[in-house]
Amino acid sequence: LLRFPSFPQGYWYMLLEELCQCYCKVVPAPVWFRYFVGLRESDGTIGWSFGILLALLYLILKLLSLFAHLKNFKRILRIFFTRPSYGVVASKRQRADADDLCAICQAEFQKPVVLLCQHIFCDECIALWLNREKTCPLCRTVLSTHVNKWYDGATSAQLQVY
Repeated sequence: LLRFPSFPQGYWYMLLEELCQCYCKVVPAPVWFRYFVGLRESDGTIGWSFGILLALLYLILKLLSLFAHLKNFKRILRIFFTRPSYGVVASKRQRADADDLCAICQAEFQKPVVLLCQHIFCDECIALWLNREKTCPLCRTVLSTHVNKWYDGATSAQLQVY
């Protein structure tokens, strides 16, 4: 029996979002390719060669787009398997000083983490926050240099033109 390591639900959403985006890049390609190859203007060679030219242009653009997306997918896989840490585990004294309540979820700490700015949050709460923002939720100290493409399971705002 194959067992997967325990990942927070948001990490699974992130991986599923990227897989769906790759799928959306690939699915329309055969349909559009057949359309362009079958394109004929009054059954002449000009129409057929124009269709082949459009099909090749389409495939080149689609492959460039897909390779760019696969590069992003590789980055997402790295995040999925390494699960970056945003701070160190909080001591009991630090948790008591913060009244044992996370400022994000307003509940008792679950795996509390102390950030560089010395604020304490639940590990999963701050991971969710830092995937949307780059700063501490309380003092706005910059904590991350990039915002991950992770939308809590919602679809991205990417426009599917082709």
